[in-house]
Amino acid sequence: MRSLYNLALLSLATLAAAHGRTKRCKVPSQYARSNGTLDDSPAIQKAFAKCGVNGVVEFGLGVDYNVLTPIKATNLSNVEISMLGNLHLPTNITAVQEIVNASGGNQQAGTLYWFWFAGPSIDYVGTSNVTTGWINSYGQQWWDTNPVNGTGAIARPHLLRFNTTNSVMNYYKSWKPIAWNTQLIGDNITVSNARIEATSNGGFPFNTDGFGVTGTNIIIQDSHISNGDDAIAVQSPSHNVTFRRNFVGYQSHGMSIGSLGQNQAVAANVTNILFDDNVASNILYGARFKSWIGGKGIAKNITWSNIRLENVTQPILVTQTYVNQGSNQTQLFPGQVTGRPNNSSVIMENFNFVNISGSINSYNPGDGSCVTEPCWYNAGLPQLDGTQAIIVECNTNSSCSDFKFTGIEIWPQKSEPASVICFNATESLNPELGFACQNGTFFPLE
Repeated sequence: MRSLYNLALLSLATLAAAHGRTKRCKVPSQYARSNGTLDDSPAIQKAFAKCGVNGVVEFGLGVDYNVLTPIKATNLSNVEISMLGNLHLPTNITAVQEIVNASGGNQQAGTLYWFWFAGPSIDYVGTSNVTTGWINSYGQQWWDTNPVNGTGAIARPHLLRFNTTNSVMNYYKSWKPIAWNTQLIGDNITVSNARIEATSNGGFPFNTDGFGVTGTNIIIQDSHISNGDDAIAVQSPSHNVTFRRNFVGYQSHGMSIGSLGQNQAVAANVTNILFDDNVASNILYGARFKSWIGGKGIAKNITWSNIRLENVTQPILVTQTYVNQGSNQTQLFPGQVTGRPNNSSVIMENFNFVNISGSINSYNPGDGSCVTEPCWYNAGLPQLDGTQAIIVECNTNSSCSDFKFTGIEIWPQKSEPASVICFNATESLNPELGFACQNGTFFPLE
């Protein structure tokens, strides 16, 4: 077995050399000899400084590392991050909050990233070995300290900012993230075989988004995301993004566009997005679009196709009246929950929902994120009874055009007919909608 491991390392070394990565830094660890008390962050920073350009930074197979202070490596170029070991964030909540506060980040939104990698051609290469290659953030203790009627503790950090071009992430693994897993920013990034485990046996894991995406030509595929917020949130500006062959579970908020239009001074621009061949199980939303009242810009050429659903509360939701119940805590831009002028909308064009099938969570709908009455995900929706397969809320009769629903086979668990809620998807602008835009029983017009 050891010889196979050595052969694998030799193959990786040969591949790295072929990419011109001639330097190699194996990060030393003090974790074992200090009984998990000493900080390995200085050694990690040193390795990136030495081998972050045309090199390989290697975390040893099965080796544990304490990352007690944030890592910022933003001058990288043509580097492989060989993530074969396990990275441990601090277990002391107060210590982390002090670091977030000292960074100057908003106390609520936690704009500090614990890992920030930036530069062209960064390859994050983990391992298929499920016992190693994890980032362990010890999020459970954070979730268990959620304030009463609050949406997460203050001063929470984001986990990883990956700001790059022409790069890959393979076998990225995150265990119990505190909140906000991974922000992908850039062009030509492919993520494969990622695993995000944000399942809780106590408090709700607020804001444990899987991937936030801002960029072009980005693919996320063959991954497993179990979390308490969007599995993927495609944000503005983004173009040519594909999310395919993934599993989304636990109490996730699904495959989302947005939210768009919160900053009323900036026009949103999201085009050519594809969610295809995914499985969604026991989650709040399946296919989801969300924009704010008074937002502006465009979302165009968006497709959700070949989606299998199991026990999903709201399988398909399009809303232009998005409200975030934890706005002060979870938004990165100033935004009011009430009092926004309803004088514009993000325009939606050519939205396609194709071959989406499965069951609605009729008997125990929702998740554990409700701290308002009515619950934030029910607010403004009439006659919710656990049968709604499709909810389309266009803010005006001109803000939605060329919507198409085909091959929709979604059924309530309580053996009643599926229903729809639909506002303002006018027949003149949506001649191939696929059903009558009215509240009531879903009758496909195929």
